[in-house]
Amino acid sequence: MSDLLIIVPARGGSTRLPQKNLRALAGKSLLAHTAEAIAGAGLGAPVLLTTDDDAIAAEGRRLGWLVPFRRPAELATDKATTVAAVLHALDWSRAEKGRDPAAVMVLQPTSPFRGAACLKAAMAALARRPDIDSVIAMTAMHLPPARLFAAGADGIAHPLGADDGRRPVYAPNGALYLIRTKALRREGTVYAGAILPLVLDGARTIDIDTPEDWRLAEAALAAGLPPESSNFDPAPSIAVPVA
Repeated sequence: MSDLLIIVPARGGSTRLPQKNLRALAGKSLLAHTAEAIAGAGLGAPVLLTTDDDAIAAEGRRLGWLVPFRRPAELATDKATTVAAVLHALDWSRAEKGRDPAAVMVLQPTSPFRGAACLKAAMAALARRPDIDSVIAMTAMHLPPARLFAAGADGIAHPLGADDGRRPVYAPNGALYLIRTKALRREGTVYAGAILPLVLDGARTIDIDTPEDWRLAEAALAAGLPPESSNFDPAPSIAVPVA
């Protein structure tokens, strides 16, 4: 699939780790780590940065990305959703080009170790499976649903449900979202339609949002990141009811 738009959402108002998207990790900003993965994947797609921050915008331009607007303040608060920023960027793209791209890839800079291989694998999976709408990077939970719990109104932990233990269980890790644009617009979520989990595990799934996450990322670098996997084996498509 060649008709792709890559959207990088990066707001400037992080409260838990201020200016995290511009902080240097191994000598490069988190934005630059994402740019490196995109270049390594060789997707040949435009990259659109959506931000409310002038310094982040300048870094995006330095990386060769499109930074055509400043994200509205209401889409840059702690409570604003990623999908709202993505749809705003997609609306700009449609106004410019007169149509939507066939698919949108959303790459959050807070996943600096995802690498290029998973981007290529996601694109290949979407092209190979016309029955799916989205490819989402996920982490295997290694537990059946019956051993996962949610707290009820009484504060007591209740099992999520009975299961035979043979079905794999996954949780999205934020490293990659690839969505057919029609499904994204139809459902208004990056978890649109039939979803194919692209399973990533280990240090490459680190998502940096807090000082503790940053220290974990530094420790992973010091220990030596594992090589990028070249053998992604997505599970059968599933429906993930996440808003």
